[in-house]
Amino acid sequence: MIDNDSKYFCLSGDIPIGGPSTWHIVDWDQRRVVSVTMDGEQDDDGLAIEHFSRHSSQLSPDIYRIHVSHTGEIISTYTDSKNDQTCCVHYLSLHEALLPEGIQTVRRNELEELERLGPDVDHVAYPPCLKGSTKKAVFKYYFLWQYAQMSWKEMNLWMRLPRHPNIVPFDRVVVDEMKGRVVGFTSSYVPGGNLEENKSRVFRLKWLRQLIDVVDDLNLEYGIAHQDIAPRNLLVDESTDSVMLFDFNFAARINHPSSPGEGESYLEDRNDIKGVIFTAYEIITQDNSLRSMPHEDQNLDSLGGDL
Repeated sequence: MIDNDSKYFCLSGDIPIGGPSTWHIVDWDQRRVVSVTMDGEQDDDGLAIEHFSRHSSQLSPDIYRIHVSHTGEIISTYTDSKNDQTCCVHYLSLHEALLPEGIQTVRRNELEELERLGPDVDHVAYPPCLKGSTKKAVFKYYFLWQYAQMSWKEMNLWMRLPRHPNIVPFDRVVVDEMKGRVVGFTSSYVPGGNLEENKSRVFRLKWLRQLIDVVDDLNLEYGIAHQDIAPRNLLVDESTDSVMLFDFNFAARINHPSSPGEGESYLEDRNDIKGVIFTAYEIITQDNSLRSMPHEDQNLDSLGGDL
């Protein structure tokens, strides 16, 4: 189950002069989009999310839009498909993925959902090819076209990275059960929660050294910037006592000019050295406030008086 702070997202909205206003809300847990209409010019999508969250668990799957009062009570519901804001997503064929040698696939209908970890991320299990225990993995996917480019870029980058003791291994490409089109990918599951969720661990100096080493290898050996180094993207493999970096959805080739349609953008304001320093500071002090601002406004000089 996704926590309430992450469960809903406003995709877009329509606010004509004089109203009514309609906001299109994504429910990541139910993987659906429902439009919320309110009277007047309501320019606060947070209000629409608040009203929708009260009713989301009671709305049947065939309801695409609700009209609510100023207090959030449902006035009417709409089941006509013309109100459905979910677009059909094009999934590329497997041969267009040009999989590197050794990368395997698994069918989506072989995956058993164990837990919804976050938006477009599930903890899953699937049967082994040969005799052995069930394989546990993390399945990343998308059901909205707005996230297709980023997901495709992340999969292609991650599965081409060399195996590294401090990077969560890429697992398999996931294909649909009908035409074998690529719908997502899996990575190895590392239990114990990320360093933002699980604060019970005493952070070890060796883990910081490992983080510095893996960032050096990404930046200097592979020419890749992770661009989202943070406690939430770090796991600890207790079997090897190693910190593990994951989540490459913001990763990009260093100094590679961004092009429309690639879903890849290198930004110096998101550089990994700054990310490592902020991560160490946040783990030690439990202070996350300095990264609550936009990346271009995050300044390492702000740490001077606190170190």
